[in-house]
Amino acid sequence: MNESELKVQLDNIINNLAKIGGVDGSLIVDGNGEILSHNLIHDVDTDLFGPMAHVITSSSKRLINFTNQGELERVLIESRWGKALFLHLVNVNFIVLMNTKANVGMVMISSKNAAENIIELTQNLTPIQLEEQKLEISTGEKIGETSLLGQVSEKTSETYTAEYVQTTEISPKKSKNQSEIENQVTEILDASIVAVKTSIPIIKPPIAFPKLEKVSKVPENEFERSELILTIYESILKAMSIGASKIMGVAPARGLTRKFLPTKECKKLLYGVDVKNNSTIDFDKIRENAEKIPLSERETSFIDNFTKIIAIITENYGKVMGYSAFRGMVRPEFKIIKESYGIVIAELKIKDKIHPELLDLF
Repeated sequence: MNESELKVQLDNIINNLAKIGGVDGSLIVDGNGEILSHNLIHDVDTDLFGPMAHVITSSSKRLINFTNQGELERVLIESRWGKALFLHLVNVNFIVLMNTKANVGMVMISSKNAAENIIELTQNLTPIQLEEQKLEISTGEKIGETSLLGQVSEKTSETYTAEYVQTTEISPKKSKNQSEIENQVTEILDASIVAVKTSIPIIKPPIAFPKLEKVSKVPENEFERSELILTIYESILKAMSIGASKIMGVAPARGLTRKFLPTKECKKLLYGVDVKNNSTIDFDKIRENAEKIPLSERETSFIDNFTKIIAIITENYGKVMGYSAFRGMVRPEFKIIKESYGIVIAELKIKDKIHPELLDLF
């Protein structure tokens, strides 16, 4: 089935659901946050629904796992003027919006029937991984990888992996190495993570933030100064990608960043620039574009363009996950940036132009 045929069939499903009294519209969103089909009657920004759906369902799933209440079936959000029903259907998210006149029981039954058809039609799409995220632990060497639910198993004397576990209990009998690794994981992740043996979901970025050398003086050399500015902004954007991935998952974060990357407004720097699979912006391509800008114009051009890029991305991240939550997730990385570049960020006037919601992080 090609994309157009799939859309027609999905449109038919949600249009039939819309015939039920009180249903204001539905959306079907894939793992990248792309809208496959929708029939919302209100004037809303549908582009934000994909990442929002992922944040809501993944957070709810973590809560359900934490309280040992079984598998997540659906999430119902109620407000004064209506309700929103979220269903995670393996490969897509299905959202149904209702007003106060809706018979919720009837809508749920009809949505469940629609969901079965949607699952069948979208079975060949890339699955949405609400749990799975790679983890690198910084202790001077790579210890291993884990997922949000995992058990540590010994592979070699230096490398460990975490096998994905959904219902299997972790044996209380562990080797000495396994116990040591669990202790290291617990210490490194502080309050955001409980030991792996508890099977509590782990929130970690899919990419490691690099070590940064401290720079306390702005170079007098024009080229070196422009390179420093690029490095600072590369660190800021990488920290933002990590924060978004922690909250909404890698694929939705990548999709949201790609969608709102201001390519037209910043043509010189963003020409041909894409977002990598790990949700980070391709900075190698940005550096390639930067070399084409006259040296005498680089400093001003870099600061003006990156100010726009960061502002637009921050605004859209804020709409999806809330500024407070986003600041909380990027705070560790921004602390490293502040400790390494804080003095020169101020002297170069980068701080003066940073988005207000990020300002307190510096």
